[in-house]
Amino acid sequence: MKYKIKKRFTWFILLALITLFSIQSLSLPEISSKVDDFSLSVPSLSAQDTFWPGNSSEWTEVAPETQGLNSGKISEILEFIENNSTNIQSIIIVRNGYLLFEEYLWNYQIYRNLAGEKEYPGGRKIVPQYSGTKSVISLLIGIALQEGFLDNVNQTLYEFYSDIWEPSFTNSTLKKNITIEHLLTMTSGYSAHPYYPPDADTKFKADCIRFILDEVPLGFTPGEAGEFTYSNEGVDLLSGIITNVTGKSAEEFAKEYLFTPLGFSEDEYYWLNDSKGIDYGGSGFECSPKGQARLGILALNNGTWNGTQIVEPNFFKNSTTTKNFDDEKNIFGYGYLWWIMNGSLNGYYAAGAGGQNIYIIPEYNIIVGFNGAAMGDDGIYEHIISDYILKNIVDPPEIPEDPMIPGFSLNMLFLTIFCTVVIVIVKRRKSSKKY
Repeated sequence: MKYKIKKRFTWFILLALITLFSIQSLSLPEISSKVDDFSLSVPSLSAQDTFWPGNSSEWTEVAPETQGLNSGKISEILEFIENNSTNIQSIIIVRNGYLLFEEYLWNYQIYRNLAGEKEYPGGRKIVPQYSGTKSVISLLIGIALQEGFLDNVNQTLYEFYSDIWEPSFTNSTLKKNITIEHLLTMTSGYSAHPYYPPDADTKFKADCIRFILDEVPLGFTPGEAGEFTYSNEGVDLLSGIITNVTGKSAEEFAKEYLFTPLGFSEDEYYWLNDSKGIDYGGSGFECSPKGQARLGILALNNGTWNGTQIVEPNFFKNSTTTKNFDDEKNIFGYGYLWWIMNGSLNGYYAAGAGGQNIYIIPEYNIIVGFNGAAMGDDGIYEHIISDYILKNIVDPPEIPEDPMIPGFSLNMLFLTIFCTVVIVIVKRRKSSKKY
């Protein structure tokens, strides 16, 4: 009797172990070759989640499908670039804070270094953003308001530069009435291509603020109704105002209040300046594509970062609200140094010469950053975003149809059935021998 109990107990333990091993296999996911290019593939990620990236080494790619995008369609962007000889040098796509796509190109094709790592040709990490610098200055003005360094956008140039002001400055009286808001909205009167003296470049590099206040003329009265003239000089003055009220260059101020909170490493940005230490505002900022994306995430979240208000909220709302239009069809509006899209795409973007653009599409929680070489304004970026990214979004993300439980192995099921059958047969044979 004791032998039978012991024997039955042994069979029970064996069956329990086999069953337990089979159940455990449910938690062991099968390797999918479909997402081998991504360091993380988590089908359960929700498009409602928000990820806040730390430093660049911690911000790794996830499969686009985890955030409702189609990786196959996104890969067609590279074919489009090659087929059209479009000189795009980098693309980065982020949704809900998750990095979905980051590629570097050379001669219209994907570039990898000798170690197979993604980077710009020549080992570059950062690229000049040219006029994209203006949108960063806008953020810094909003931070200066948030931190109390500035009172409001109606403060005038004279308040900040009275110590160097001279009645002999060109258009001196008019310039005294230029406000921060005039400079932010390109309604200050500074023209796009004013007449410069032969030694302008030397004077500008020596002391850009004094040169702009003294020798650069105005093309119209500041704030004149219906006027809008895009220029660099007014934004250079904004950079000078930041230095005036904070005692720091734009880069130093940004490092403390913008770059460090957003997780920039010091090799991910650089800023050009004049001999006086004033960082240029109209152009001069350089950063990495991941830096572009971080700035885009901040903008997408109305100036907040992981629960912390970085940019004064009302200021940021005005930054991305159309103040003027730069075209007859009123498609491309302008806020506070941000371009506003009012056509087939809705959102706003920073734009720099040669194709250094950061697009923010709030409706879809998407940021797309581009860097290019001598790119023209031909709508290629908008085409890529519209036809290869937005058209194929699925919310919530689709989970591939599969009758099996994710991670369940048919081999384990067959092994369980086989072992059970063998046990039953052996038991019956032994029982029959007794009779």
